[in-house]
Amino acid sequence: MIRARLVVPLALLTAVVLFVASGVCLVAPGEVVVVRRLGRLIEPAWGPGLHWRYRFGIDRIDRVLALEVRQLTIGLSGPASTDFEPSAGEFMTGDLNLLRVQATVQYRAANPADYVLRAEPLEPLLARLAEAALSRAMASRSIDGVLRSERQSVARDVERDLQSTSQAYRLGVAILGVNLTDTRPPLEVEADFAAAQSAESQRDQRINEARSYAETTATTARSQAQAILEAAHAAAKRRALTTAAQADRFEGLLAEAQHARNLTIRRIYIETLQALLGRVKGKIVLPPGDSVDLTVLGIQDEPARKPGK
Repeated sequence: MIRARLVVPLALLTAVVLFVASGVCLVAPGEVVVVRRLGRLIEPAWGPGLHWRYRFGIDRIDRVLALEVRQLTIGLSGPASTDFEPSAGEFMTGDLNLLRVQATVQYRAANPADYVLRAEPLEPLLARLAEAALSRAMASRSIDGVLRSERQSVARDVERDLQSTSQAYRLGVAILGVNLTDTRPPLEVEADFAAAQSAESQRDQRINEARSYAETTATTARSQAQAILEAAHAAAKRRALTTAAQADRFEGLLAEAQHARNLTIRRIYIETLQALLGRVKGKIVLPPGDSVDLTVLGIQDEPARKPGK
């Protein structure tokens, strides 16, 4: 009789425990759970840890890896297969040329509620928005810029445009980056574009070589001009110093001449003779009163002048 009385409470307790245990929800690190109770969103979303939910379809949960980086590929790198339209992956540039472009978009869930509720499925819509952003970025540039120097600029413009439209549509994603993995002309004209790019590369190479030669020549000419200018300044400075020294010497001689005129004249005469004789190879010293015949040198005595002439 006692056992019969205990069976019912134990059964009820077991049912309650099983009901409570069945509602336990474990959220792993880096994961967010979006809960809809009878269709109404429960905010905020559940973070990592233990939570309890109602069973039997009352609570619907969606798990979102908030830190997971997802990748979406748009466009085509090669010819379109039979599963695509012939023009799939082709975009028009601002100068009315077609390019086949492939790009990758990296994104993650920034707002889990919008990520789950606003767009299901998300990636097809995000791919269409990315293609539209890529079309707008390509339409503002020439084909040469897209193929060569402006690929990074195109990727940045697509990233900003796609982030703006994603926020406007409340897709709940954050665009982490866009990368143009392949840009090439259509297969029908690929050989002609390759030849044109080769010619442009050769032209640019020659221009760079000419600029390098011009810069080298200009640098050499500037160095030579600077050297000549510095040499001229040095010569002018030496000449000025020499002239100043000569002027000082002349002033010194003038002062000496004012005190002892005859002695100063004799000194100047002797110094002049010393300077001249130093440059003469052969010297003849005559005793006082002797003369030398200079006719061998072509020097003849002038005839004496007659009186009255």
